[in-house]
Amino acid sequence: MRPKTDFLFTLALFTLFALAALALVVTGASVYRSTAASMEKGYTTRTALAYVAEKLRQNDMAGALEAQGNKLCLTQYGEENACLYIYEYQGWLTELLIPESQGFRPEDGQRLLEVASFSVEQKADSLYEISVSGADGETVSLLISPNAAGKEDSVADRP
Repeated sequence: MRPKTDFLFTLALFTLFALAALALVVTGASVYRSTAASMEKGYTTRTALAYVAEKLRQNDMAGALEAQGNKLCLTQYGEENACLYIYEYQGWLTELLIPESQGFRPEDGQRLLEVASFSVEQKADSLYEISVSGADGETVSLLISPNAAGKEDSVADRP
């Protein structure tokens, strides 16, 4: 009679262990799924804002920034007399680098990230608010003040 009891006890213990392991895996998968979803939710909007902020810092010269509604123009981009436009077009954050003499055509731009909307608003003399809405409807904004705004030279040109 004893061997049968040992076998049933071992089987019950193994079953309990298997159920606990299964519950742990299901719980872990649920936590992973919710974490991945929350990270994905804000990825596009945060990446778009970081991209625009970096472009502003790269082209930080007095008078180089022009906000035009849903379009941002960074003039004097590089050594050429050109404008880098960053704007939303057909659900995409798009950029287009063209000479100032050439006409702006939004369909010519390079698609960067999928967004619902993009806007730039000048809040003060050297303060801009950049807003991006993702496909999920969440809007994220960034207030940025270029270092060289209103100055003759670029911050990078100083000793």
